[in-house]
Amino acid sequence: MSSEQLVSVIVPTYNYGHLIDQTLESLQAQTYQAWECVIVDDGSTDNTSEIVARYLEKDSRIKFYQQKNQRQAAARNIGIRNSNGKYLQFLDADDLIETKKLERQVEYLEQHPDVDIVYGSVRYFNTERIDERLYSIWEGNQPWMPETSGRGNSVLLALVKRNIMVINSPLVRKCVVDTVGLFDEHLPPAEDWDYWIRCAAAGKRFEYQDFENTLALVRSHSSSSSRDSRRMFTSTLTIRQQVRNLVSDADILRLNDEKIAEETGLLGVEEVSHGNLIKGAYQIYKAGIMDRRMKHKLKWFTCALIAPFVTKEKFKVIFSSSITNSLAGVLRASKKARS
Repeated sequence: MSSEQLVSVIVPTYNYGHLIDQTLESLQAQTYQAWECVIVDDGSTDNTSEIVARYLEKDSRIKFYQQKNQRQAAARNIGIRNSNGKYLQFLDADDLIETKKLERQVEYLEQHPDVDIVYGSVRYFNTERIDERLYSIWEGNQPWMPETSGRGNSVLLALVKRNIMVINSPLVRKCVVDTVGLFDEHLPPAEDWDYWIRCAAAGKRFEYQDFENTLALVRSHSSSSSRDSRRMFTSTLTIRQQVRNLVSDADILRLNDEKIAEETGLLGVEEVSHGNLIKGAYQIYKAGIMDRRMKHKLKWFTCALIAPFVTKEKFKVIFSSSITNSLAGVLRASKKARS
């Protein structure tokens, strides 16, 4: 197979033997057929290798590697190192892509040599309702992607606010890796967001193109690594500390510092919701120290004071309410503690 326009599809998997066949079938259904698939089994203990073996026998484009469990960033890096393509498509073993994704995005990058990363939109689906298409898995089912194109500070600003795409949305020129390097293996489950930030900081050009039949399809299920909020906030805070060394723009750094305070507090809220009251209260107090916005600062300090003295359910109500109601909650909790 010629590598001139070859797409290397990197598929990390961990105990997804019951799902990976759907992922591989979505790849084999692509209208663009010049691809190789590099599957990296991250220490699975289920029947993943048996399922993959069936595809290896029938499709020479599929390659299979195994490693001890080191999480998905390390698996993606193994896949990249063993890939031969001009372009990289990341595809987790529980997700899918629509049939024309590779065709239309390869065509776009071939026609626009100044673009490094092209990406499209996303829809979510549930294992029990595989044909369902949701804009998001959060309340309201609203589109969330900012649809950002460009390079430099405009893209960095969007990325520092939050991640702008899911891992299987973009098609990436492999030469980007020569400049940006591999995924940071210490950051799951947010290593993809870190990677796009590093790409933007290196001056890579992003383009959002919502071509027909090119959606990234993300499965919503309880075992997804992105559902671990405490791990997610811990990773994002590490990334935000690294942003301080990547960025010089004052407005972006100011936004990043606000987000550090906010996510420090939200990590504390998660700790409280898991019953770690003292640890959670300390995190929320730290957020109050960090946050320069007076209303936010007062809210964090209020919640830090009340966290050890109310039930988890009551704390959630107070945290979600206005600052006036939060202060009233503190007074009530204080009176109850003294009685």
